[in-house]
Amino acid sequence: MKKAAAVIMALIFLLSLSACTFTLRAGTSAPDTDTPDAASENGSKEDAQAKENTAAQDSDDAPSKENAGGEDGAHVLRLGGDSAELDGVAAEEFDYVWKIDPGKESEWYEGEEPETDAAVYIAHDIWYYPELDESGFSKEVYDDETEWVYRYTAEGLTDYIFSTLPVLGSALPSEMMHTAEEAYENKVLHITKAGTYILEGSWKGQIFVDLGDRDETFADESAKIKLILNGADVECSCAPAIIFYSAYECDNGWEDRESYGAEVDTSNAGVTVEIADGTENSFTGANVFRLLKAKYKSEGSTVQKKAHKTDGAFYSFVSMNVNGGETGAGILNVRSTTFEGIGSELHLTVNGGHVNVYSQDDGINVNEDDVSVFTMNGGVLHIFAGLGAEGDCIDSNGYITVNGGLIAAGTPSGSDEVLDSNCGNVENGGEVIIVGSGRGMGFFGGGGFQPPDGAFPGGIFDPAEGFGEGTFTPPEGGFFGGMFDPSEGFGDGAFAPPEGGFGGSFGPPEGFGGMRQPPEESGEEAPLPPEDGTEEDG
Repeated sequence: MKKAAAVIMALIFLLSLSACTFTLRAGTSAPDTDTPDAASENGSKEDAQAKENTAAQDSDDAPSKENAGGEDGAHVLRLGGDSAELDGVAAEEFDYVWKIDPGKESEWYEGEEPETDAAVYIAHDIWYYPELDESGFSKEVYDDETEWVYRYTAEGLTDYIFSTLPVLGSALPSEMMHTAEEAYENKVLHITKAGTYILEGSWKGQIFVDLGDRDETFADESAKIKLILNGADVECSCAPAIIFYSAYECDNGWEDRESYGAEVDTSNAGVTVEIADGTENSFTGANVFRLLKAKYKSEGSTVQKKAHKTDGAFYSFVSMNVNGGETGAGILNVRSTTFEGIGSELHLTVNGGHVNVYSQDDGINVNEDDVSVFTMNGGVLHIFAGLGAEGDCIDSNGYITVNGGLIAAGTPSGSDEVLDSNCGNVENGGEVIIVGSGRGMGFFGGGGFQPPDGAFPGGIFDPAEGFGEGTFTPPEGGFFGGMFDPSEGFGDGAFAPPEGGFGGSFGPPEGFGGMRQPPEESGEEAPLPPEDGTEEDG
């Protein structure tokens, strides 16, 4: 890769995130199942023509396995905004609602309980953080963290904490609270049976995968789901857009091990997400911060049992793989409106595809202390994180391992680290491009790009501030999927750095295995990419 490629790619990545990524497609409707078989009884030519047009439209909209590789045995799950069909059969909807209130001892449900053995059904039972009186919150230390605390108001329970919110600056993050009316409008599409599902169309609400009792599915190798994203657009305003709640855990013996490391095999994971070639898929969601039970974990403890907490817009309670198709040309956009992007409670492995994450806090988080591993084996991962008060691009409570692919990660000034792990980082291959505030720059042998003082406002590139004296013109038609893909080159675009360059030429040092780091100032002008967008030697 040419000497200036890394810095240019990172800058373009951040600009493209700001300018054109994560635009959601308009929702598509489910095929009309009431189309008549012939012209209307009056035999009018107009009705006959209408029928012909409708049939043609239905044919165009019919679920197809072409992009998804025509996988045998796969079910087509077609989303229609607020309705859904599985293999052409409408999913049944239940008026079943989840409730929680600090004036009561425990959560409860109201309405018609779903009594069905269907593989999919719809309900209104979304878990969300309820709207609470802001004057009832106080800053307290809970489980070694200072948080906004709200206590139970039910008689005899006022010593217990009902919920907490994170301290993100001086103000209470009220955007994480939601009304019951808003929650009701975000329907939940439940998937209850193992198998392969091709997901396409749009959905207003949440997709919730629950393959059975978690104590049983945890070690049940048959409790697996493969979700092929084939042009899916899911948006949930009050909770994660998708939750993999109950499925097989491939590393189900982790609690019995005495030591842990940076290498983990998730090839047999219970959750696999595959991005179909040639498709763009978007998941936009919120988080549900800590809701607690009025019970302590153990005698003498001040830490309570957790009722609900899902931090990411795309969230799994078990290890998860993200794969590309045969060519890896599919796109997955994940946008978090309130907190983290993609989360896993154990391991997360990216094997292929183009994954773009845009988050208020951490872009990716794997959160089992000293155990979890985030692994990058292939594909392209773009992350712009920490858009709120803080956040890392990749935050692992265990390890970060890069074996292949490309990671381009950036945070705005004043945010947290770009790559942050409790136990260490291992780079066996691949390429990592870091643009950040300077924190976390010591990862992978000190690699990473940070512009010199004065080059950009705040010392880093901020898309909102532009390029200063520099100019950037993207190629006609923008970039593939709205993102910059190094394999695509620069097209007809040209990049010019700010006047005076970057304070020195940009060249990768020896031995960084794909990392790029600017050398000390040399006074040389930063080179421009060749006109044809190809790589130059050296």
